[in-house]
Amino acid sequence: IHAAGLSDLNARSRGWGLLVGSGGADLGFGSFRTRGKVQTRLSQKLSPPCKWSYLKILFGGQMGIFALEFILGYVDTFVRAGGNFNQQLALFGYSWLGIVLLILCIAVRHNLGIYPRRYRRWNRSFMCRRCGYVAQLAEPREPADQTFLREAQP
Repeated sequence: IHAAGLSDLNARSRGWGLLVGSGGADLGFGSFRTRGKVQTRLSQKLSPPCKWSYLKILFGGQMGIFALEFILGYVDTFVRAGGNFNQQLALFGYSWLGIVLLILCIAVRHNLGIYPRRYRRWNRSFMCRRCGYVAQLAEPREPADQTFLREAQP
């Protein structure tokens, strides 16, 4: 199925506003530009499945480690809650690493197991352009006798 209904969005907007605060009233002007893709619900539903990105998971895990180290460093420096900072950081770091590895294993399972099946199913699907009905061809299966015939013929 090829997703029809996908188009580019390129828009500009301008506006003004009256701002009132403790310093008095002020008049503000502004403009912005918007870019993106516009997609109908039908084309979103019929688009091919996507693989999950390993880099996004690893990048998110690294950012989580940095945030965790910053928060624990702040707590240790200013609050002095007691305890050994390095032990706490190691405990939270190992648990965070376990969570990231679990998510990475789930992504590998999706990309190697679920994604190929969904892509094959998507590739066998056809849509009626008149009514929008989606039909799928049956998955080809070999009969049990087919292997014997293939071996017997030169």
